[in-house]
Amino acid sequence: MIKKRVKNLLKLGSLIGIRQGYFLGRNWYELMREPYLTLNSLKESRDKSQIFLISLTALSPLFLYIIARVVYDLIRYGSLIMISGKGFQIAIWAQGLILLYLGYWTIIVLREK
Repeated sequence: MIKKRVKNLLKLGSLIGIRQGYFLGRNWYELMREPYLTLNSLKESRDKSQIFLISLTALSPLFLYIIARVVYDLIRYGSLIMISGKGFQIAIWAQGLILLYLGYWTIIVLREK
């Protein structure tokens, strides 16, 4: 009984994950191609999960840098070192550019009546 429920939950979870992954990939592509139309359709559909995933994507350069830095420090030095260098600056610049791009188009869409 419990095995069947767990199996059904895993099946449903994987199907939902595949669906959300497909829509996220499609939205990334459409954001590069037609950002105004994509953000406008997300606003009209009120798909909060996709809005959350796209917002989380804007923070991904910083998250990837932090994860890579932790793994590198643990392998190389055996502990964490709290010094940032060029990699951190590149991650901040990339994140800033992504946030400016998304912010600009979001403001344009929200100003429309």
